[in-house]
Amino acid sequence: MLSCKQLSKIGKNQATTKDRQLRFKSVMDERSEFEKVTEEFKRFQEQVNNPVFIATLMHKLSEERSSTNLLFKELNVKLDRLLALEDRIKAMEAKFGERAAIEQIPATRDAIILPEIDESIVKYVQSKGKVCAEQVQMKFKYKGTNAASSRLNRLTKEGILRKVQVGRKVFFLPV
Repeated sequence: MLSCKQLSKIGKNQATTKDRQLRFKSVMDERSEFEKVTEEFKRFQEQVNNPVFIATLMHKLSEERSSTNLLFKELNVKLDRLLALEDRIKAMEAKFGERAAIEQIPATRDAIILPEIDESIVKYVQSKGKVCAEQVQMKFKYKGTNAASSRLNRLTKEGILRKVQVGRKVFFLPV
């Protein structure tokens, strides 16, 4: 019977034998690959002396160069289009940026531009201190209180007037 040491030694020997076989096979594959490359090189070397072969190579090189130049031209055209689009986008951003800046101005009474009738109503409210829709209707000769109420409510929403309800009556005061 074999001891553990002897068994492990046999296992190692078998493993090294397999490793050697794999390395040998790898070296042989490399040699065959090297031989293939060498043969291709020799064939190429023989053809280099042939003027027809050289002319064919030169022609293929010329065709390849023409196709490459065509690709570069197409790329340049597309790049020019992209640059033009980029310029248009920048111009639009600048244009809309100005509009956005105008829209972001905080709404103050001095900055808000109102129609003449609304300015007149605001001046009337400021002079009286407080008014109701009926007073605005009589002063500005509206047919009903709905039109007066509508204008006063819109001025309230814009922050120019403030609204206070006392019982059933709604009064509008200057801010």
